[in-house]
Amino acid sequence: MARLVFYHHPQADQFSLTYSSASMAEIRSQRAQSDESTKCIGYPFETPVYVLYEGDGEIESAQDIDFDQEWLSDRMGGLSRAGEVVTFRLVELLEAAVDVREEEAVRLYKEFEPQKIQQALDHVSWGAPLPTVAGEVMSNLILRHSLPNANHRTGIAMLQFCIESVDPEFQMPRTHVDDDTWREWVDSYIVDSKRLITVRRNNLRFKQLEELDVDLVERKDGIQIRLAEFELDMHWREALSEYAGQHESHCRDFAQAVLERAERDDLLDRQGPTKQEFVTFLENGLVERDFRELF
Repeated sequence: MARLVFYHHPQADQFSLTYSSASMAEIRSQRAQSDESTKCIGYPFETPVYVLYEGDGEIESAQDIDFDQEWLSDRMGGLSRAGEVVTFRLVELLEAAVDVREEEAVRLYKEFEPQKIQQALDHVSWGAPLPTVAGEVMSNLILRHSLPNANHRTGIAMLQFCIESVDPEFQMPRTHVDDDTWREWVDSYIVDSKRLITVRRNNLRFKQLEELDVDLVERKDGIQIRLAEFELDMHWREALSEYAGQHESHCRDFAQAVLERAERDDLLDRQGPTKQEFVTFLENGLVERDFRELF
């Protein structure tokens, strides 16, 4: 039977795996040194494994935040005009996703970090073929994880806007069955995306688990990561670069699948937007758009 541990604590999913050991004394030592809230699980394998989880004991509900202009302005200082426009639209998308699911049902797992949106824009191959640009916009926004929730849903919406900036008549195929469930053709892309970004941030932690003969790590939503399928033995900086590249390639493939499913093969070889063209579309081409229709 496969030896499986949870990446998120099963009773408190704001706590994530930080350290593992065959020694409970070592876990206690790590716990004593931590400045974060912690929880611990002992996995009763034939050779036991102990896992330390760290996280924020307080998780906000979306209803606790007023997404008003003052709240947003306080967080956008120092952004370029492009960064401001993309940030503003992302917050509108987050509000729409929250509205569709009802505020009390949406939890905010981290701080809003708009500076990371600026970083995401700087890593896109603007003006390359459209599937490349759209896929990289989606990938880099997801990789930077700037929003407190809904990064995949808003990333796909931004991919759609990128395509629409080249052809405003583009009809995006539906990506959701309902507000909680991805359509079957999208789901595999989302699951693999979440696997890649989890391994990217945790290669050394997962290497530690692998050395303890753990086979599987399971994150939220039942997504399992089979450790033997990933290269873990590298410096964490190398892992950040390696898995970012794999994630970008994965999202470029998704952008191509979107165009093919929409029967728009004519756009596969079209030049994607420049950064300015994309920002201009976000600023002027989405006026009065009801973003709830995207979710």
